[in-house]
Amino acid sequence: MVEHVASIGLDVIASILAEYARRIVDKAVKGEKLSDWEVGFLLMEATRITLETRMRSLEESLKARMEAIEKRIDLIEKRMDMLEKRVEELGRNLERRVGEVEKNLAMRIELLEKRVEGLEADMKQVKASMDSLRDIVIARLVEALAKKS
Repeated sequence: MVEHVASIGLDVIASILAEYARRIVDKAVKGEKLSDWEVGFLLMEATRITLETRMRSLEESLKARMEAIEKRIDLIEKRMDMLEKRVEELGRNLERRVGEVEKNLAMRIELLEKRVEGLEADMKQVKASMDSLRDIVIARLVEALAKKS
């Protein structure tokens, strides 16, 4: 409410000053002599109008820049969302591939364990055969020595 009243007050003052400036200009157009104060007032009014124009221009420029920045922020946010989705997708793919690799490694390890077990069994059989062969050779040598004696 106070701002509204202040705005109305400023509008009234601005219209009074504009009217006063118009009267001074009319006086100058009629060829009447202007006082120093009137000339100073016209210069201040011209400066005020110039500043208002520049301020409006600056406001429009800032508004346009803000809109451009907001658009860029929106684009960046969209890109970030896309990147987050891509990272999540890559994470899921990585987890899936790691799972596949773990499964393949487990199968290979199981196959290697079976091969090692098979080799151990073969080695036991070879050892048993060697022990048996040794026993046979010793028995034959003992027989051969007993026949000679």
